[in-house]
Amino acid sequence: EELELQNNDLTGSIPEEFGNMESAEFLSIESNQLTGSIPPRIFGQNIPGLRILYLNDNQLSGPVPENYGQSPRLKDLWMNDNVLTGTLPIIAEGEFLFLEELLLNNNEMTGEVDESLCLIRNDTAPGGNLGVFHADCQPPTGGGAPQLVCSCCTACFV
Repeated sequence: EELELQNNDLTGSIPEEFGNMESAEFLSIESNQLTGSIPPRIFGQNIPGLRILYLNDNQLSGPVPENYGQSPRLKDLWMNDNVLTGTLPIIAEGEFLFLEELLLNNNEMTGEVDESLCLIRNDTAPGGNLGVFHADCQPPTGGGAPQLVCSCCTACFV
C-alpha cells in the first residue's frame, strides 16, 4: 500500500497513528509544513514492509529516533531539508540491510557519523547496499568545521 501526501501544505505534527499502517510500503509526506519530532513508531516492526519513507522538505525538529535503523525492508529514507538536531544514532549489526539512499543534508545535526553507517556502504567489505548518503559534512565557505564529520558520505553540503 502507498500513502502519498506530498505537496499538500499539511501542518502540525506527524500523527502517531502512521505507525499503525502495517501494510504500508511507501509513505511520502514530503514538501509540506509538518513540525515536531519524527515519531519512533514509524520505524521498526510496526510497519514491517515499509520500503520508501520520504519525510524531507518539512520543518521537522528534534533528534532522529534511536530506532530508525530497525525498519527491516527500508530502501530509501529521506529526511533532508528539515531542522533535525542532535547526532545521528548508531545502527546495530543487521539493521538497514536494504538501505540504498539516506538523505540527511540541510538540517541542524552535529557530531560525527558513526562507523556503523559506513559499514553498510555498497563499496565496503563486507558492505551493504547504501550508495547515496548525503549529509552536512562540508566546511562552511567562510571556514571552520563542518556541522557533521562524516568519513563515508557520498555528497557533503554546508
